[in-house]
Amino acid sequence: MATSNIERYLESYAKQVVKDAKSNLANKKGDTDLAKSIKFKMIKSTQGIKIQFLMSEYGDYVDKGVKGKGGVIKSGTTKGNYGGRRWYTTWQGKRKDSPFQFGTGTGAKGGLTKGLFKWIKKKGIKGRDKKGRFISHKSLSIAMARSIYIRGIHGISFFQKSFGKNYKFFSIDFLKSLNDDIIESITVNKNIYG
Repeated sequence: MATSNIERYLESYAKQVVKDAKSNLANKKGDTDLAKSIKFKMIKSTQGIKIQFLMSEYGDYVDKGVKGKGGVIKSGTTKGNYGGRRWYTTWQGKRKDSPFQFGTGTGAKGGLTKGLFKWIKKKGIKGRDKKGRFISHKSLSIAMARSIYIRGIHGISFFQKSFGKNYKFFSIDFLKSLNDDIIESITVNKNIYG
């Protein structure tokens, strides 16, 4: 059976999911390398067609958040006692705890601090100590990493929201595309055998 209508529909659906995910991310984070990495791939096999959405590995952490280790931050603007619980909103619109957690040992050692160091330098951020003196980028990245490690990061659900929003319209349009393909297939078979 020909599936050209379904293929066209799935491709336009995937393009819209990617476009909306990039837009959601830009609204929260501005222009980022992560947004540039978001794309999709259509995979055809004997079982059918699959859509695979791709992005930089850390995109999952930004989308779904990362639980903190929990603990006490004794000074600074984030001073307080934290449990570390973090969540995101699923594509179905339900709030769910993040599946990721700092301190599990699965990530690269020092990866958060290194990432923050690059980000601080790129943005030109200057940190200060309690007395108002400037501190090095390295010291600032270590302080920020400690705070994030304890508190965690809430997910911004940039991909989840995009997928869910577009999925709502999926079933109706998909059935129309399937119907069109079936009618075209019957017409082709009728011309061959009729």
